[in-house]
Amino acid sequence: MSIAFLLPFLCALIGLAAVGRFLVYRADRHDLGQALLHFRKFDIRELECLLDAGEEWTLRRCLTPQAFRRAQQARAHLLREYLRRVAHNTNVIQRWALAEHELIKNKDRSCYTEKDMFVADVLQIAVELRLYSFVALAQLRFRGTAGRLRWPPAAFPSLVDVRKQCGVDVLAKYGRLVEIVGSLSLAWGVGYHERLGDVL
Repeated sequence: MSIAFLLPFLCALIGLAAVGRFLVYRADRHDLGQALLHFRKFDIRELECLLDAGEEWTLRRCLTPQAFRRAQQARAHLLREYLRRVAHNTNVIQRWALAEHELIKNKDRSCYTEKDMFVADVLQIAVELRLYSFVALAQLRFRGTAGRLRWPPAAFPSLVDVRKQCGVDVLAKYGRLVEIVGSLSLAWGVGYHERLGDVL
């Protein structure tokens, strides 16, 4: 069997390993106090505005095609930064939740407390958001490259469809993740809950 035949399979295997590493980390000893130091704050309303069809339609109507292309490129750059922050914050939350899950991993699910259920929900949502971020950022990188090459030559494509990838609505999922983490943080006291609200 020649190496040329095996090469695509090896590349696919390496790619799957990289995606798996991106989506799931081993549990570190990561407590809430440490997690609070690592979050990257951003306003979810600004992300919502970038993904709003009405806002984009207004820009398309009010600007020339060249000005709209420049505006969309700037908005795409900002969107990439916000999605990187979503991915980063989700990673921090996932690592914290994995450390919490270590304490309940041998517990029967029927015996889970409300806090245990929150931890399980956080882990599920985190994996979905990490997958979303991986796909959405790859799509935006491709669009950015195509835009610089002026291919296709039409106006810069819409950003609205980036909102939903792999069946995940980033605004709804990230909002739900922040909500659950907020509820979960109350187990550590009101001080932690308030500090979390300040950084997320």
